[in-house]
Amino acid sequence: MEVTAALAGIQAEANCPICLDYFRDPVTIKCGHNFCCSCIQQSWEGRQDRFPCPECRHPCLHWHLGSNTQLGHIAEIAKLLHITRSKRKREEETRLCEKHNQVLTHFCEEDLEVLCPLCTQLPDHQDHYVRSIEEAASHHRKRLMSYMEPLKKQMAHFQKLVTTQDREPFALRKKVEKQRKKLFSEFEHLNKFLDREHEAALSRLAREEKHVQQKLNANITAFSESISTLNSLLKEVAEKSVMSEGKLLTDIKSVQDRCESLNPPVLYSFQLTKEGCSLPPQYSALQKIIQKFKDVALDPETPHYKKSVTFVKKTQRLPPNPKRFKFDPVVLGCEEFSSGRHYWEVEVGEKPEWSVGLCKDSLSRKAKRPPAGQERCWAIHLCNGNYVAQGTFPVTLVMTEKPRGIGIYLDYELGEISFYSLNDRSHIFSFTDRFSEILKPYFCIGHTVSGQLTTSFLVTFWTKV
Repeated sequence: MEVTAALAGIQAEANCPICLDYFRDPVTIKCGHNFCCSCIQQSWEGRQDRFPCPECRHPCLHWHLGSNTQLGHIAEIAKLLHITRSKRKREEETRLCEKHNQVLTHFCEEDLEVLCPLCTQLPDHQDHYVRSIEEAASHHRKRLMSYMEPLKKQMAHFQKLVTTQDREPFALRKKVEKQRKKLFSEFEHLNKFLDREHEAALSRLAREEKHVQQKLNANITAFSESISTLNSLLKEVAEKSVMSEGKLLTDIKSVQDRCESLNPPVLYSFQLTKEGCSLPPQYSALQKIIQKFKDVALDPETPHYKKSVTFVKKTQRLPPNPKRFKFDPVVLGCEEFSSGRHYWEVEVGEKPEWSVGLCKDSLSRKAKRPPAGQERCWAIHLCNGNYVAQGTFPVTLVMTEKPRGIGIYLDYELGEISFYSLNDRSHIFSFTDRFSEILKPYFCIGHTVSGQLTTSFLVTFWTKV
């Protein structure tokens, strides 16, 4: 048994790891593993920078194949040993049935079991397909051989996949480096912009300081001149008051008029403007962006009242349109959002009733406002003096100051809709959800007679990276 195992080990070592057959013209690569010359050349075909070992994946930096003649001789010997052992095995191998002690001459295809003539007569195999062991062996040998080619093809396919995957780290590095350069460029541009804004703000502050200083100096000069005038008049009054009756009354009207008609200068006070003094970090950049606003295009097919977001009592006769809202004065924006980040603003003014936000394009045109939760409308709603975040579940909001306008920010991929007060750009409320269909800006003017909504829309506020 030890000799048999040793011979089997030699035969296994004489096989190429790629084709699984005996070595043909074997070569040795840098890591020490051996392959058929044609197999390793095929494995490395098309590679330029690295040549990984198909067995241990060690990266070889150069295409270097060392011929291993001795291994080739061993492979030939192993092949001869295999032929000799197979022949001897066929000659010497005569297995006997353990149950009947007779030669195994048949094979049951149902149970895949080798049988002797007596076994075939047992009830266990009477209705089974039984044939001679030679015929069965020939059939199953052909069947096993038929597996060889698909397995080799599958192995070659996997080898190609591994080879392809080996190239991915290089592609990854290139993409990451490209993205890194892009980010560096964008942040460099942003830093330059912030530096310019910083210098401009400091320059404005310095000019304001100079202007205020000039005003203060002029005010101090005016008070100094007034003090000098008062000092002269005080001296004159003191001298006049001790004179004799005749001299005291001489030109008394002039002295009294000057005392009673004094016009002292006004004390100058100042307050630095917010732009030059207390500018919030995000305010300047946001103002720059807001300068690029354009009007929202309202969809003329959606209003309950044709081409108007001002509530009027007069009913208009309009042709039927499935896009038009049947009951409420609602209008949608023409813009359609299915990705990216977007921001727009709505001026609500002094209106006592309104609703602004986002909704699905499939929002029911026959629903009563506010829409039900399943309609998927995300809006801030004002009615009867109460502010409500109207989503799946209504949330009553506590507002310290009545907003004159609402800023709306959508991050489609993040699933976030946020609302801001335009009074001080403070955050009001945020919805989080998962979006899977087109969203549109939603406006409801309310049922009051006066007032209308004015919208501004920013197309290039943020875009999806």
